[in-house]
Amino acid sequence: MKALRNSAFIVLLAFSWLRAGGRHAGAALELGVGARPLALGTAAGAMGGTGETFFYNPASLGLLKSTRFNLMYAPTFGSLFTPMANYNYFGFAYPMPGGGVLSINWTRFAVDDIPVYPELKGKSYSERNADLELRPSGTALGFIEDTEDVFYFSFAKTLESIFPLGWWYGDLPITLPIGVNFKLIRQVLGEASASGMGIDVGTLLRFNFGTLVHQRELGDLSFGFTVRDLTKTPIVWNTRHQDRIERSYLFGMAYEQPILRGIALNFYYSLQKKYEMTPFYGAELIAKAISLRVGRNEVGLTAGAGFHWRYLNVDYAYVTNAFEDVHRLSCSVEIAKRKTAQADNNP
Repeated sequence: MKALRNSAFIVLLAFSWLRAGGRHAGAALELGVGARPLALGTAAGAMGGTGETFFYNPASLGLLKSTRFNLMYAPTFGSLFTPMANYNYFGFAYPMPGGGVLSINWTRFAVDDIPVYPELKGKSYSERNADLELRPSGTALGFIEDTEDVFYFSFAKTLESIFPLGWWYGDLPITLPIGVNFKLIRQVLGEASASGMGIDVGTLLRFNFGTLVHQRELGDLSFGFTVRDLTKTPIVWNTRHQDRIERSYLFGMAYEQPILRGIALNFYYSLQKKYEMTPFYGAELIAKAISLRVGRNEVGLTAGAGFHWRYLNVDYAYVTNAFEDVHRLSCSVEIAKRKTAQADNNP
């Protein structure tokens, strides 16, 4: 019975957090996407990847060179195989001829069997404590479900340019992706329902740091900037209640340093401004097909690992959470690489 009460408490706590208006409106949209970014403390404001990073900066999609399918299984609150809530993700990214990348992504957060209790009798706790007939029985009137779906339609375009640094430094090739997310939100809570539309915009600046300082062995440096919920995304309920997701700003920096062939050490940092300034950190060691990761999010330490084999990437993350630490498992399947301009000119 104690375990049952604890489980019910976690579900109710999570439910109240996700349903709260104002400061916590649309909180399910902040759970993150992709085991790799989550293992790195969600420090993904300037991170390129296999497509999941659209969530943090839609411009990162412009760095993709191949068609990708992405999946994530994210049990939340409770055991790994019998969770009290599920948070899952599916995405598709397609690099189009001409350099643009189109992506469609879907996330769902669902909580089943949320108990609904009758209103408390009496005017105060002391009155209910004194009169046995006023005390609640603890029996639920019934159960409802909370389902939150978000559909993302994303587009990114990469611009290439040469930045002149003068006679001493020469020219610096830079990569400048820009991107946008259009997101549709749909929530059903018992008999109530809500919907909303939002926009995220982002950009990235990437260049080789070694070229800048005349040290060829140095790696790539990236800076990213994202404005999420640009229009302060409204969520309108059929009960005539309206919540708004506040606009947030995300700055990111990434440094990727090759060490030996197939071995690299990467560092990531992000700073988010919503209600307050929140930093995120991550570090990643890639050794051939294996990756080891550690990071820090707004709550505590995160960690994870990844495995790459031919066209398949599998990633795992252990994430410190405000309510209960959670596990994340995601995979990415590469379908076909985008042809380069040189290849397009060849018969």
